[in-house]
Amino acid sequence: MGLRARRDGARAGDLDLAEECVQDAYLAALDAWTRQGVPNSPGAWLTTTARRRALDVCRRRRTLRDKLPLLIEPDTHPGVDHADDEAEAEFAESAAAIPDDRLRLVFTCCHPALGVEAQIALTLRLVCGLTTRQIAQAFLVSEATMAARVTRAKKKIAAARIPYRIPEPDELPDRLSSVLAVIHLVYTTGHTDPTGTDLTQRELSARAVDLARI
Repeated sequence: MGLRARRDGARAGDLDLAEECVQDAYLAALDAWTRQGVPNSPGAWLTTTARRRALDVCRRRRTLRDKLPLLIEPDTHPGVDHADDEAEAEFAESAAAIPDDRLRLVFTCCHPALGVEAQIALTLRLVCGLTTRQIAQAFLVSEATMAARVTRAKKKIAAARIPYRIPEPDELPDRLSSVLAVIHLVYTTGHTDPTGTDLTQRELSARAVDLARI
């Protein structure tokens, strides 16, 4: 369900905002679902809540920019803001190249501005839901080392202002090897789970197989 909610971060173009909105959606769910019960479609509920949160933040940011005219270029058409429509159109065009939400997020997170290992680790953590410990075991490093790698990757994205957007069709081949590595490690972790009482996590392995087929 978190994967579906993070999709709206791509619309906002901000990885940190995506994470923040997903966390806010989970907190809202704890409150609302405790009082009202779990909805028929929990994933859709979380996605809608995260999207609304992201749109609210983006609108507040635009309002702030409008009130600081000395720091920005004036609008070409004052009083008319087509940012939401343009963002939706760009999202739809890029999304058409990758028909699956989950796979789209994996391609988005495997950004070539990061080193290959950083791409894979960050994607496994943020998109695929693996724990830092699981990722560390997949890379045969300590948990502390892997935590530091993920943190550095996130800081690099923020410092370099790398946009969180779905790659264009001609950008996909450059990311394919990292995406395949991500899927392979998801399958490996599910097939031989290094933690817990069960040897396998069938749902995790099935998810990887599904993504590989797509």
